[in-house]
Amino acid sequence: MDPAKKIRGTKSSLLKGKRIVLGITGSISAEETVKLSRELIRHGAEVFPVMSQESLKIITETSLQFATGNKPILDISGLTEHVILEEECDLLLIAPCSANTIAKIAHGIGDTTVTLFALTFLGSKPILIAPAMSESMWKNPVVIENLNKLRGLGINILDPKMEEGKAKLPDNDTIVAKSIAILNNILKGKNILVIGGGTEEPIDDVRVIGNRSSGRTSIEIARASFYLGGDVTLLLGRSEVIPPPYIKVERFRTVNDLISRREWMKNFNLIIVPGALSDFTVKKVEGKIKSNKGIKLDLLPAPKFLEKLREFYDGELIAFKAEFDDERIIREAREMISRYSLRFVVGNNLSEVKENETKIMIIGKEKVKIFSGSKFDAAMQILDTYIKGDV
Repeated sequence: MDPAKKIRGTKSSLLKGKRIVLGITGSISAEETVKLSRELIRHGAEVFPVMSQESLKIITETSLQFATGNKPILDISGLTEHVILEEECDLLLIAPCSANTIAKIAHGIGDTTVTLFALTFLGSKPILIAPAMSESMWKNPVVIENLNKLRGLGINILDPKMEEGKAKLPDNDTIVAKSIAILNNILKGKNILVIGGGTEEPIDDVRVIGNRSSGRTSIEIARASFYLGGDVTLLLGRSEVIPPPYIKVERFRTVNDLISRREWMKNFNLIIVPGALSDFTVKKVEGKIKSNKGIKLDLLPAPKFLEKLREFYDGELIAFKAEFDDERIIREAREMISRYSLRFVVGNNLSEVKENETKIMIIGKEKVKIFSGSKFDAAMQILDTYIKGDV
């Protein structure tokens, strides 16, 4: 019985049919590779562990065989395992990768199982390296030179987490996400901006008005865009959800904050705007308004962000429309498509939105696609529609 069979694909099918060689070297972070292997499998991958002799001082062959369902390769036999798996597999992931292994690969030395696999994969299949070492080694000019050489050869390098004087192995979510992105690079070369979360228009120096928004939809769109190989930036307002560590995040507070960044936004190929942007602002009072009596607020119409954005940005644009009536959503979405030259509009009926689940209408000039499910799956549907252009 394959111990990995029960968990394969339980999180997603993004790595379904993908075969990954996991190279493990002599870093203390090798103890993390059981969990890393299982996460790759949960997204559908089959994992083949390759262990250096130094790694066996830290983690056992039995642990990796249990984690992956495949017997680890400890030595190269007459079967030429490095040649066979290079032909059959899609990615070589070396995690953790020691400074010693980095140096050997950079200089063409294949005297361990892991370095021999690297020399075999180099130039034919993608390689992803997740270094782990002391901070002083990471900053050593020789190590930096070797890493730059590997980047120049087309090898993907993940930056480590800098903690406690160590360059630690990135978290498993980051390693898995980057592996998915390399193997599902449909949006490679696309520079994507996702604008999400809620605005906070100040009443005084303490209080604000805004729209309710968890920010989850925008975070899931950013995650899905990353998984599909896009170069993603998330511009996030108020949010109840923490973005994943591998997403580049900028913050904003008000509608005018967004409008002030239009020049910067011109650098993106695609902008997606699921943000809950306020329709109103209020004249701000300096300091704190006394709370011992009632006050009246004069709400002023906020500038329309899409209108202001289109004054500077002529790239591809996807917007969202939220109302309580489907027919109104479709009608107003098509008016927006015409007015702002949108690819399409994603409609949300506010009566059907839940914390983790959603129902969306993807509205084009003529067609409407309806989807119900998790917010991540909805994000994937939105990007699939963008890629295929079928609305």
